[in-house]
Amino acid sequence: MASKIKVDQIQTADGTGTIALQNQLSGLASASMPTGSVLQVVQTANETRTTISTTGSWQAVGLEASITPSSTSSKILITVTGSQYNDSNDQTAGATIFRGSTNLGHANQGFMPTYINWGNGGGDDLQVACSATYLDSPSTTSATTYSVKAYTDKNNYRWNGLRTGKAVIVLMEIAG
Repeated sequence: MASKIKVDQIQTADGTGTIALQNQLSGLASASMPTGSVLQVVQTANETRTTISTTGSWQAVGLEASITPSSTSSKILITVTGSQYNDSNDQTAGATIFRGSTNLGHANQGFMPTYINWGNGGGDDLQVACSATYLDSPSTTSATTYSVKAYTDKNNYRWNGLRTGKAVIVLMEIAG
């Protein structure tokens, strides 16, 4: 049988004051967690293979997640895993992480660049596993969406590869 203690206040050790409880012990508030603590985790995973046929601009690949930070001082640790497939010779491509419309990676190559140069003739395909990790400071308590976008200079690029794999984005709110 579980025991219960019912009190309205707790007196401080030196007797100079009291601590009002008002149901605050039912859960630990994120504001009271020490800096560096993980406050919440959000994950999205999918097996969607996305072909990018538009060249020269960042295109959504269908992998995104949203998180609502509890404090403006919180950091968001983003991790992404997936794969990229190219079958064009002399192809430059890459994937990156966006916060809303802001590219958090390199302007042209993102966090996960690939470059294909088969030399004379080529003929082979390339699928590579890729991952990225980034610690963001969004300075907001509003819902914030992070997404993966890809860029290619040729139209034979696929996010999540030639054969479908599982791509994952994980967002962790870290107390600031």
